[in-house]
Amino acid sequence: MTVSFDSSLLTSYFNSKLATANSGSAAAKAAATTATSPTGTSKAPTAPWERGGTNDDELVKNILAGKSFVRESSTKIDVAGSAADYKKLYTLYTGLSSLRAVASKAQSILTGSNADSITNTTTLNTLRRNFSKGLTEVSGYVKDAQYEYLDLIQGQITEKLKSTVGVAKTDTNYFAKDIHQGTATEAVEAFQGDVKFNISIKTTGSATPKNVSIDLGEMGNDTRSMSNVVNYINGKLKDAGATTKFEVQRTPGTDKTVTVSGKTTKVGTNPDTFSLKIKGDTTEALTFSAPTTSDSIFMVQSVGNTDKTTEYNKTTKKFEEVTPEQTMELVKFQADATATSTTSTPGDTYWTAGRSVQEDLADSITKVHQTVSGPDGSVYVLADVNGTIDGQTIKGTQDVALIKYDSAGKVVYTRTLGAADTATGYALAVSDDGKVAIAGSVTGSLPTVTTTSTSYTVEGQTYTINQTKEDTGTSGTNATVADSFVTVFNADGVEQWTKRRGSTEEDMALGVTFGADGSVYVAGKARGVMAGGGGSAGGWDSYVMGFDATGKSTFTTQSGTAGTDQASAIKVVGNTMYVAGIEDSSMVLKAYDLSVAGKATLTGTRNLGGLGGGQIGAIDVYNGQVYVGGSSGNANILGGGTGATAFHGGQDAFAATVNVNFADTSGDKVVYYGGTDVEDDVKVQFSSGKVYFSGQTEGEIAGTTKIGEADAYIARMDVASGTVEWSQRYTGKEGEVNPNAMAVSTGGASVLDKLGLPQGTIKYTDSTLITSATSTRAGDSFYLRDSRGSDKKITIEANDTLETLAKKIQRAAGYTLKVTVAKVTGKAESQLVIEPANKNSSMEIVKGPAGKDALEGLGISEGLITTTADTSSSSSSKKKTSTDEKLIGLNFNSDINLTSEESIVAAIKTLDDALKNVRAAYRYLRYGEEDTSDDAASKKTSSASSTAYWTAQSSNYAAALSRLTGGA
Repeated sequence: MTVSFDSSLLTSYFNSKLATANSGSAAAKAAATTATSPTGTSKAPTAPWERGGTNDDELVKNILAGKSFVRESSTKIDVAGSAADYKKLYTLYTGLSSLRAVASKAQSILTGSNADSITNTTTLNTLRRNFSKGLTEVSGYVKDAQYEYLDLIQGQITEKLKSTVGVAKTDTNYFAKDIHQGTATEAVEAFQGDVKFNISIKTTGSATPKNVSIDLGEMGNDTRSMSNVVNYINGKLKDAGATTKFEVQRTPGTDKTVTVSGKTTKVGTNPDTFSLKIKGDTTEALTFSAPTTSDSIFMVQSVGNTDKTTEYNKTTKKFEEVTPEQTMELVKFQADATATSTTSTPGDTYWTAGRSVQEDLADSITKVHQTVSGPDGSVYVLADVNGTIDGQTIKGTQDVALIKYDSAGKVVYTRTLGAADTATGYALAVSDDGKVAIAGSVTGSLPTVTTTSTSYTVEGQTYTINQTKEDTGTSGTNATVADSFVTVFNADGVEQWTKRRGSTEEDMALGVTFGADGSVYVAGKARGVMAGGGGSAGGWDSYVMGFDATGKSTFTTQSGTAGTDQASAIKVVGNTMYVAGIEDSSMVLKAYDLSVAGKATLTGTRNLGGLGGGQIGAIDVYNGQVYVGGSSGNANILGGGTGATAFHGGQDAFAATVNVNFADTSGDKVVYYGGTDVEDDVKVQFSSGKVYFSGQTEGEIAGTTKIGEADAYIARMDVASGTVEWSQRYTGKEGEVNPNAMAVSTGGASVLDKLGLPQGTIKYTDSTLITSATSTRAGDSFYLRDSRGSDKKITIEANDTLETLAKKIQRAAGYTLKVTVAKVTGKAESQLVIEPANKNSSMEIVKGPAGKDALEGLGISEGLITTTADTSSSSSSKKKTSTDEKLIGLNFNSDINLTSEESIVAAIKTLDDALKNVRAAYRYLRYGEEDTSDDAASKKTSSASSTAYWTAQSSNYAAALSRLTGGA
């Protein structure tokens, strides 16, 4: 039996069900937009990231063609009548995307195989300039754009801001280096032999120090173990009535491992290590000395293989040549064995006899140009740094750091110049009373100030008040090229003054020295005309400048030939200034009379001969003779002089001496040190008529035997006789050692070295000045911005501490902010903590002017401080009314740059975070505030289930219709 059925009825039924399913899905979507959007409408234009956006190549092309990063008038919106906030958000998104595209392009060039080609270098510089310009544009747009439903903050939104750069607190503990591995009760090698030293204890309020003599021979037959020696020393201290004590510092042994086929397995535990610890007291100043000393040499050196290898670059997908990174070290040698015998200590690598200190330098140090010893056996290191150094962040791409180490190799203090762009430190000098001068070149902003210090003493305690005055008009006429700078610090490392001098073109300071009255003299080279210098002779000229003890300029002299000239080294004795330089490839010595205030009168010139491609490293004056040293390929310096040692070929280290009366040539002498290979880039230091050489050699030299591929050497010669009095040759990691800088200290080595104890006075506290503890300079600033958009400027002064800065901020904020100084957990440092004073308080922290921003040096992020901050996201969680603006923090750090691979990676991450937060702002505009309550979560789950049900039903109905209609 056949039953007839009209399929059109079933078709109509399924069509009606399909319409119901689709309307259910659409209703669910509409409920998520129109009802909760702050705009009150579901009209949301398509976002740039939803339609694909403009590709990176096109964005870069637009920027290089001169188009702006921010072009609101060109931003397209595809839904008429939508909220104006969308257009502003899309404009910002495009600007940030353009910045990211430029950064990505720079990254591809910098990591490519031909990064150093002229074309790529030019393109990279263009990208960097445009990136900097774009940062200014985008930051300005963030600040100026007015939104109806949003309030975008460039920084973060937080309930509390903390400075990440700490300022030193008093720490009365001194931790010496490890000197023993094993147990605390067994004999320690460093304690054996004749171990004698003295401890002078100056107690507050007492004029006469207590002297404690330590002689381990007094222990008799007792084992000279860590425990016994500490007990013996403490007994002597107690007898003297001292509060200070010594302790045994134990460090648990590390895991002992073996690696087989790439797998590391623990096979045991290394022995514990031990060191001496001094537990001091703020009322007692300890000074260490030893009865027997010898000269010491501090060396900064690079170690490790420099041979290029071929590696696969995942970014460029190519095999490329890579130069391995070397490790930089500070090492100390005893120049002879008269003081004591040195011993190897735990952690030493490639130890060699005579070495007592080995400390790795910070990874951020890229170059050390000079080291100089202090009067107390300490050493000062002048370094170029490209990142954080000793906890201090730098403001530009490269800064100058001055690091002081005590005679045991422990950091006493670190000072950064605070350049906003790039600075290089070439020269360093230390006066007899401990003042320090550094000099070099700087490009970009460097606020300069003069600080006047007034000291007074109360009950044996000395206090100092610093007052600062910002200078003006001290830069060169061309801000895009390097200018010379000189900075002077007092004996505590507090900056006294900085001066910047520039020619009409590029210039740099290469030498610096002190006069007996505290005056400072600078030597260097310049292209163009130095103000007051007398004019240019063409090309690079030599120059010398003078400053009085307060930093006031006294004279400038410029001289040279039509060729390439420079003043390399400078020394002042009495009223005579001696300058060693290069004029058209020849080594020239000049003398100037300084007896007339404000003038430098040339009184003598002596051409010492061609340098043969070498360089001048040092100058000194001793017993009526002027000494000059460096490296040279000329076998006939001074015409051979008298009693000269033989030239060995290639390039040798040399030292020449002439009478202070240049006309008297009877005492001319020259000595050479080297082998048949090239000994260039030699480091030279003079001490009482002796010359010290250090450098790298790959061949035989002065009778020494080759050890590694490229060994280091140190030698001391008597210039008068040409005798090699002492020498040392050694190797290091992977057979390569390259000395970068050397400092000689008379009497700097003693038995204290092998104990890990310093000569001189131990300082328990460093300067608490912000300008000393951070890269922030006096004159740097930042702003407090209230809810009305009104800015109040906070300026850093030379005598500011965290405590005085906290008071400044509170006053400027009208006490709507609570600012405290808190201890950093686990460190002897303090940090600034900024938070709202009450539940209604809010204040935005905004960076200062370009080149003079204080926030980066302080380690404080831009941001809005408010009690309504949601720390789990970039936006505020405050419940909104219809008229409220949503607070959203972009976390956009505008201090990013494209100077290195690392900085580009950081820039891209910052931009990605900012772009993510712009997308979050868009979601709020379109969908409104997300309700995170349990009820909302239940509804969301129910809605999702309902939507899924209707979607499935729609598919089923559509499939049924397709079968009924034959797929038509």
